Amino acid sequence: MSESLAPVDLVLLWHHHQPDYRRPGDGRAVLPWARLHATKDYLDMARHVERHPGVRVTFNLVPALIDQIEGATRGEGDELFDLLARPPAELSGEERAAVAWRCAQIPARTVERWPAIRALLDRVVGSRTASVATDRDGSGAALGDRDLLALEIWFLLAWVDPMFHDEPEAAQALADQPRWTERHRDGLISLHRRLTAQVIPAYRALEDAGRVELSTSPYHHPILPLLVDLATARRARPEIPLPGERLTAPEDARRQIEWAVERHAATFGARPAGMWPSEGSVSPEAVALAARAGVRWLASDEGVLWASLPGGARDAGALYRPWRFASEGGEVTLFFRDHALSDRIGFVYQRWDEREAAADFVAQLRRIARDHRGDRAPVVAVILDGENCWEHYREDGRVFLDALYGALEEASDIRTRTPSDVLADQAPVPTLARLHSGSWIDADFHIWIGHPEKNRAWDAVARARRALLEAGVTHERAPAAWRALLRAEGSDWFWWFGDDHHTPDRVVFDRLFRDLVSAAYTEAGLVPPASLRLPIARVRTGAGQGTVPIGFISPTIDGRRTAFYEWSSAGRFLFGSGGSMHRAQGLARELHYGFDAERFYLRLDFSGAALPGEEVDLGLELVEPRQLRMRIVGLAAGDRSVVVSRAGADEEPLAGASCRVGALLELAVPFASVGLAPGETVALLVQTLRGGQPVESYPGEEGLTFTVPGPDFESQMWSA
Repeated sequence: MSESLAPVDLVLLWHHHQPDYRRPGDGRAVLPWARLHATKDYLDMARHVERHPGVRVTFNLVPALIDQIEGATRGEGDELFDLLARPPAELSGEERAAVAWRCAQIPARTVERWPAIRALLDRVVGSRTASVATDRDGSGAALGDRDLLALEIWFLLAWVDPMFHDEPEAAQALADQPRWTERHRDGLISLHRRLTAQVIPAYRALEDAGRVELSTSPYHHPILPLLVDLATARRARPEIPLPGERLTAPEDARRQIEWAVERHAATFGARPAGMWPSEGSVSPEAVALAARAGVRWLASDEGVLWASLPGGARDAGALYRPWRFASEGGEVTLFFRDHALSDRIGFVYQRWDEREAAADFVAQLRRIARDHRGDRAPVVAVILDGENCWEHYREDGRVFLDALYGALEEASDIRTRTPSDVLADQAPVPTLARLHSGSWIDADFHIWIGHPEKNRAWDAVARARRALLEAGVTHERAPAAWRALLRAEGSDWFWWFGDDHHTPDRVVFDRLFRDLVSAAYTEAGLVPPASLRLPIARVRTGAGQGTVPIGFISPTIDGRRTAFYEWSSAGRFLFGSGGSMHRAQGLARELHYGFDAERFYLRLDFSGAALPGEEVDLGLELVEPRQLRMRIVGLAAGDRSVVVSRAGADEEPLAGASCRVGALLELAVPFASVGLAPGETVALLVQTLRGGQPVESYPGEEGLTFTVPGPDFESQMWSA
């Protein structure tokens, strides 16, 4: 029956990507997702293709992911797996809480598969709630050793694809449940390591056998058009706010592409013919860089195609053909994905019966073929993430993929092809006169730029890059510095900043991004700016319970409680046993801050009867809107000197500032002396220092943030 149907070519591309979660310096992974997806998604995706020899697909592997998979195979450190390898009884309260919280992240469909997990997860949630309620540092996980071990084992089983549950370690654990010992957990850890080691060889074997095409992405998955020039964002959205720092880094974009091609060739034995540019993001300049690197084909989203074509040419048939684009770097063939059909796999079919879903997919392809008016078979590109969607499918997608691949094998009117297969036809390909600058989301870049948090992150990258260039730091002189910076240019950091997406690991992403930018300085022998010690995403992490100022204050700077109400309208933070860096032996128990129309005031109440002493200073670093450093010299009794240094200059007395230490510390700083004007947003780090090194941060590592008040501040607060 299918012989009488119009033919259709299907280009199916699965994109495998995780950002590089390894800390600069020790290379230890702070999040486990690269190795967990290796055992739950990457290896089985290759095995599914092995089981269906009549299907040809393309896999896109990001080099930064390859690095992590090979690193895990070599035994590189991982914060979670290092804890899992230890007996539960040896873990501290804080470590137990961390393991319990992470191991509770079991895909919902797995919980359906093994109902025994549900009761255990309910206990985890209850113990976590009790821990947070009773222990401010979250270190009091209440799970017993047996429950914690059981949770670890269920977690390790859940993150192994069901295809591998007959492996000896998994089969033994499932057979012996619930009589588990640490031997079962250790066996599963070994299984994870063994399966992870098979991932890259499995894909290379498929390509060597001519079964798949392997493509790449820019090395650390940056948004190439933005890296070339941040102003590119305004081509699609002229009104989008841009970062304050100008960034044009086509050299970095070129390296991201060239290094990716070299890494791919070293891993798989041949240079890739094609590339899925990160998030399908393209621009004429980015395409030119790819062409110069020898990339023959690129892919993006249909929204980019529609924005590239004149109105009269935007018919459905235009989507179902490749397009040639003559960039300044050479010609490249572009494939544009069918957005709706790709999303059916990514977001819709997970709720369907798997065989009905596969039949619907085939029916959609046949509808396209039936409606197509071209002189050759339509080329339908379906491109999507190859990892995250499967946890929402039954059996981690096994039933659906078997049904889909089987239906495609049986359909003689549907040819599964790779982009290079299509190029080999040498059929006429229309030329795209202009190429829109955009991504797969709304054919623009708003997901990665425009929000204040995203723009602050770009500013940090731009300042670090400028610092390296101004210091004459070359790639040859300090390769680790530039590698850290190129990692910080990856798309994922900007994806998670702002309000578009939520992750419980937001703080971890923020910290890792700032560590990478800081490493760009330190690896080059430069001093990172204080701003990198403040989170990009200004979300308080619980260092102290605080209030904000509700009116002007006018305290007497005498180091004691002169009047009951002199600080009553100030903001206030209480610390249980000190600041965020060394809570067990905190020097301060309260911080108060406020202002009048001309001055900023700060009060620090010490924890013990004895003062910190002459060897301890108080540092105040102004991070925004401009940078300078203030220091109160010696926290001993009496009037204290307040000095300031600007832009690396020597310290000098701060005009108009006063500070006295008595039973407590009180400080007054004129706004004018530090160049602050009404309406400016201030970010301030407050730290005790010993030998110039931080001891504690107040109220936490996120610092103090406030707006310099105008004369109408009190009336505004009253009306509010």
